Amino acid sequence: MLKAMMARAREVHAAELEGDEAAESGFTLIELMVVLLILAILMAIAIPTFLGVTGGANDRAAQSNLTNAFTEASAIYQSNGQSFSSLTPGNFQASAPEFTWGSTGSASQSNVDVEASADGIAVGLAVRSQTGHCWYLLSIQETPTAQTTLNAVAVTPTTAGTFYAESSNSPTSCYASDAAKAKYNSYSVAGQAANQIAGSSSGV
Repeated sequence: MLKAMMARAREVHAAELEGDEAAESGFTLIELMVVLLILAILMAIAIPTFLGVTGGANDRAAQSNLTNAFTEASAIYQSNGQSFSSLTPGNFQASAPEFTWGSTGSASQSNVDVEASADGIAVGLAVRSQTGHCWYLLSIQETPTAQTTLNAVAVTPTTAGTFYAESSNSPTSCYASDAAKAKYNSYSVAGQAANQIAGSSSGV
């Protein structure tokens, strides 16, 4: 009886020792290298995708702000006797304080650069995305004439309507007057590489 108990105790002790050795054995170098390789592949796929999604989201946010700014400009146009003339950033700031309105080319995600034509039938807006791209919106209420200019930049479209453009310019040169060169019918078309415009006008 005692002999059997001693044998059983030895077996249990041996099993415990084997278990401890198995627990302390850890991973082999090859197993660790395989894990690191898998993580590297996942990161190589995920990081560019994340950056692309982030850039697209920033552009969509800038476009949304530009559309909201245009809605405000349209309301002011109606209340100003259907004219954009004599409008200043101060007029916009009073009615839409959620944006910072200016005409210095310092447009940013929530800073809208605005420029009205002297004849009062057109207005240009610019907002810079956090990607560094400048998005433009040009609204022309009547058929433009030779006098329809934004800060001496003649408007490109020859008909009334709302037009869009995009530029991957330096963030320091995002002027609403460059919206005069907008000629596309949607943000998506304007954002295509072949349709980019080069902003170069100076602010007022």
